[in-house]
Order: sequence, then structure tokens, then C-alpha cells
Amino acid sequence: MPSTNGHSPKRAILCARVSTDEPARSGYSLAQQMEALRDYTAREGYEVLEEVQDPGQSGARHSHVLGWTRCVT
Repeated sequence: MPSTNGHSPKRAILCARVSTDEPARSGYSLAQQMEALRDYTAREGYEVLEEVQDPGQSGARHSHVLGWTRCVT
């Protein structure tokens, strides 16, 4: 998406994760998170570079959360 204000375009990597089945039952499933992120980035004019999802993994040790590691490095 071209910039209209002379600045670099806003870019984002969307990262959604759940650690257990509970978030999905509580209304925070991966699909719901990604939908909210897509809506936000479209509304705010972000170019989405990548979408990363981590399904049902404990975050106690971030080294086991591959999507999270991918988003923050």
C-alpha cells in the first residue's frame, strides 16, 4: 500500500495464540483473534506482512512458542 503522507507505510505481522482450549470457549479463539487483528489493520491502513498462529501451546517457556518467537525476533 503506497504512503500518502511521505512516511513509510505502516506494516504489521499479525500474531495470535491460545495456550489452552479455554480461550476458544471464552470467545478468544485463534479465528476470532485473527479476525479482530485483520479488521484493525485494515481500518488503520496497515500492510499485513504475515499471519502467525500458535494453537494450544503453553507459554510457560517462550522457546516452545514458535509463532511468538517469530513475531518478536
